[in-house]
Amino acid sequence: MLVTGGAHRVGGAISAHLGALGARVVVHAHQHLEAADRLVAKLPAGSVAVGADLRLPDGADRLYEALGSLAPQVDGLVHAAASFLRGPLAELTAQQWDEVFSLNLRAFALLAGRFAAARAGRGGDLIAIGDSAGLELWPSYVAHSIAKAGLLSLVKLLAKGMAPAFRVNAIVPGAVLPPDGTSAELVATYARRTLLQRIGQPADIADAVAYLLRARFVTGAILPVTGGSELWRGRE
Repeated sequence: MLVTGGAHRVGGAISAHLGALGARVVVHAHQHLEAADRLVAKLPAGSVAVGADLRLPDGADRLYEALGSLAPQVDGLVHAAASFLRGPLAELTAQQWDEVFSLNLRAFALLAGRFAAARAGRGGDLIAIGDSAGLELWPSYVAHSIAKAGLLSLVKLLAKGMAPAFRVNAIVPGAVLPPDGTSAELVATYARRTLLQRIGQPADIADAVAYLLRARFVTGAILPVTGGSELWRGRE
């Protein structure tokens, strides 16, 4: 299994959970290579850490070049690498738009192509980690919201184009791991705005990944892991 952004936060939880289930994991990182190395030391033998900047046009190529002979053995791809840029439309620069789209959206498309080529005749599983911003479209996170909305559309397109050998799905986390510095009051607000009256944990997303990997008759699915936040406003 290859987990992009797999060294910390939600990606780290996914890598650790898959390792606990016995999977050998390729933990991709860019800015957290030391954390990736520490995590790999706790994972099953054969797990490795790989560094690559997926914002670059050749980032996916570099990652797969680093995999070398391991590439055909990687039978699953989880794209958890992402940026979470706050900014309304009027404040965003062209460079910020490009950086957000390159990592959150384009990287998954390019990695899917490399994954499919390496697994030709064998098939495999692809899972994109989306965001509820891609469904709700947050005005304070314009580039992030649009990139994540595009990612969910890309998942459906790839599911159509890569079937039947490959299954492509997405997970949409809700309030799971607030950004560093989020106040306790704001976290409590997030919790109140879910049907379950609590925020989620990274383990909830890792569980959803494990489910999709074993759900052999599921493809093109957009799985919300939100505590029912999308239904909260309409609750009687």
